[in-house]
Amino acid sequence: MQMKMLLCALMLPCLQTPSYSQTGKASEYEPKRQWKAAGLNFGLGVDWDQYKSMSLERIMVFAKHPERMQRDLANLSEDATPVTAGVALYGSIAFAPLDYRTGTYRNDRELRVGVGIHSPKEAMVTYKNEDLDTSIVYCNIHGEFTVEASYVFNGQWGKRFQWYAGGGMNAGLTFANGMIIISGRYFEPGAHPSTQESHEMNQDHYKARQVYYTRAFIPFGIHYQVSSKWSLGFDLRTGLGLQMIKGAPDNIITNTGSFILGATCHFK
Repeated sequence: MQMKMLLCALMLPCLQTPSYSQTGKASEYEPKRQWKAAGLNFGLGVDWDQYKSMSLERIMVFAKHPERMQRDLANLSEDATPVTAGVALYGSIAFAPLDYRTGTYRNDRELRVGVGIHSPKEAMVTYKNEDLDTSIVYCNIHGEFTVEASYVFNGQWGKRFQWYAGGGMNAGLTFANGMIIISGRYFEPGAHPSTQESHEMNQDHYKARQVYYTRAFIPFGIHYQVSSKWSLGFDLRTGLGLQMIKGAPDNIITNTGSFILGATCHFK
């Protein structure tokens, strides 16, 4: 009996050793996260929206109190500008997906999630007479904050040039909303009342409503690797979207785009 107990005591460490070994080996193959942060993207550029239609009726939709903005437009012709443009600042973080076949993260594609701050854009409709000595300009102006996501495919040209292309969407919310009516005159060919000095024109300011946006776009760009971590280049976008105001019909954006000077910090 004592001999059996002694043999069991001697064999116990041997039986436990493979168990520890297996546990240690398993820790080397713990499941990896599906996404890994791959880099940070920054950009400064110009963006624009071209609308399917722009008119006084559409401008009035922005106003909280359109009845206060009524003016005598008799004998004046309408000139609507369907394009708005401004400056934008972009920032995003890129995530590389896990390749389950190899257990490594892919560098040929990325999911980018980010934000954008857009300077005020001005939607404008102008009324003027034939002599250009009388004009009334209706303006809506607002800035925009956007959140966005895109999925892109990366490629390489030589050792230093990188390119990417993919698809993305954003959603926007406006700030600093305002309505302005500018009364003035054309002092020279090609001039516009809104560009005149303040003492040469009258400006009436009114409150404006909140505006929402959504856009689908194709992002693409070319960057040059300037160091092991940084690349610089051009980023472009083109697409379409919707401008939405509560209680009013949506306005279609037939063309939206951006031209951006971009920089990327690549993670190791």
